[in-house]
Amino acid sequence: MSGVVERIYVRIPNWVGDVVLATPFFAALRAAYPRAEIVAHGKARLFDITEGARFFDRVVPLERRLGPLWPIVEGRRLRSIVGEIDLAFLLPNSLSAALIAWTSAAKRRLGYALDGRSVLLTDALPVKKEGRLRPIPMVDYYLALLGAAGQDISRVKRCPALPVTDAARERVERLLERQGISSHERIWALNGGAVWETKRWIPEYLGELCDMVHARGAVPFVLRGPGEEEIVERARRASKRGFKGGDELVPLGDLVAFLARCDVLVTTDSGPRHLGVAAGIPVVALVGSTHPAYTIVDHPALKVLCEEVDCWPCHLEKCPVDFRCMTRLVPAKVATACDELLRKEPAP
Repeated sequence: MSGVVERIYVRIPNWVGDVVLATPFFAALRAAYPRAEIVAHGKARLFDITEGARFFDRVVPLERRLGPLWPIVEGRRLRSIVGEIDLAFLLPNSLSAALIAWTSAAKRRLGYALDGRSVLLTDALPVKKEGRLRPIPMVDYYLALLGAAGQDISRVKRCPALPVTDAARERVERLLERQGISSHERIWALNGGAVWETKRWIPEYLGELCDMVHARGAVPFVLRGPGEEEIVERARRASKRGFKGGDELVPLGDLVAFLARCDVLVTTDSGPRHLGVAAGIPVVALVGSTHPAYTIVDHPALKVLCEEVDCWPCHLEKCPVDFRCMTRLVPAKVATACDELLRKEPAP
């Protein structure tokens, strides 16, 4: 297919971290098609992440209606809202994403040949297998879709980046005031939560690390997501000196601005990890059951701690054994990694 591309559709990923890892793709897409209208489609709350980045001209929040027929209904709704689509990029691997694009009558539909959806795509990219799926970095995985459209991706920077808006910076300043943190104090952001149980750090370890942060003359600030109150409470009981945060959610759209204020982020392999990279600060990532090669980025201030135990990587949501991949990541080891990283790559 050839011709002028006037309107591009992008189905964004479904998870916070994956959206952040897709930002090199979003930026390269904008550069490759400067005159086209780019319409993004996905979960409404995820667009808070890209606010101010100018990747998209229009966003359409995803709606799920009428049970199993929802992708067809959504595809027709999309067509009625945005009109004719010349080029569609499907970042999620789901059948529903392909069905929406097919129903919307997008002229060219690019995605990976997974989940039995090849017949719905005009350009179905193969995924090479070698036993399990090869651990392809997600940044490269998404950029390959743009390469399949005929664009040169060889010089694209493989590192997520997001801007900090003035409004977000002001909201973060007010948050720090509420938490009693002054402008001259150094902050270590700590995140022990995650959706998968096998990605969560031991809460008691988190509490012990907070005391080590105090000993280094910094303020420990514990981040939490919805439903992670128990993690915070267990960490609080394990800490002798306590910590800031934990009782207040940092909104998703403000996390980059908040992290840009911190010296370092210690985090599990979850959304905040990638937001810390996008903020440009040193990040120590605690990786449990998953292979870290999927999330490699070009960020020199990233240190990955991963215990390659005999059952690793299992890629299971719950550990059927003794969670040794995480229990071996003791607080002293994490604190030492932070010290080494900050000596090598101090916070901007």
